[in-house]
Amino acid sequence: MKILNLTLWACIFCIGLMSFAQAQRTTEEFRLPEVPVLLTDPAERAAYLAVHYWDYFNFADTTLISRPEITEQAFVDFISILPYTAKVQVAVDTLFRRAMVKKEMLYHFISLADKYLYEPNSPMYNEELHILVLRSLLGNPGLDDWDKERPRYLLEMALKNRPGDVAADFTYRTRDGAMNRLSGIKADYVVLYFNDPDCTDCQRVKEALLSLPVMNEFMKAGRLCLLSVCVEGKTPAWEKAIFPARWIDGYDEGKRLTREQVYDLKAMPTLYLLDSGKRVILKDASAEKIEAWLSEQ
Repeated sequence: MKILNLTLWACIFCIGLMSFAQAQRTTEEFRLPEVPVLLTDPAERAAYLAVHYWDYFNFADTTLISRPEITEQAFVDFISILPYTAKVQVAVDTLFRRAMVKKEMLYHFISLADKYLYEPNSPMYNEELHILVLRSLLGNPGLDDWDKERPRYLLEMALKNRPGDVAADFTYRTRDGAMNRLSGIKADYVVLYFNDPDCTDCQRVKEALLSLPVMNEFMKAGRLCLLSVCVEGKTPAWEKAIFPARWIDGYDEGKRLTREQVYDLKAMPTLYLLDSGKRVILKDASAEKIEAWLSEQ
């Protein structure tokens, strides 16, 4: 009888260890939903995965905020599959609605969206996806007006000068004292280079622009015009700066671009590619992305 009792306790202890190990595993990794086998169409499978992606994530467990290998990695994988489904807004809405369980968790996911989708230097930068995040936050009835202030402002800025829109016109003054307008430039393509000569990144991007073979061939052929605008006005740094003869080199005399927030200049420098009608082709693009686009023309 004593042996039986010892065996029973040993079994209970082993079961307890197994349960503990299972619990540990569930918190050590992110569990994906199982896509129903009946869904065979790739688009339907992607849609199901996107909408149900967070089904097993414990949004109430705020300790997961400090576990980037779980939470942050899961978010990165999540936004990676969104381009493959038409139910992007539903998937994004589902995430931020569930994150409302804990304000700390909600703020964490907002910060992750900013880090990967909003920051210009992010390799996953995607303004279109970030707009969906902002719309989700603004449409969330659980958020108060205070929490919606920043998303409202960011959405207003993001909707300015989007691809397909005619870029907002503005004036600039060149080194010879002439005042000109963006709309007055005649070329198949226009590259807008908003910058501040004092900024280190501006110097780096300037050198990158000078090294792009296709862009420079377009300029030599008269098909492309590069307009460099110092957004800080006629600064000492701009007066000392030397720009290529083929570039139009000017400054924003009244600092209207920043004062009235005509463009979303979240970082310096900022590059746009426009067509002959001044419609935006690429917004907030890297020099390499502009070069790649021109290479296909």
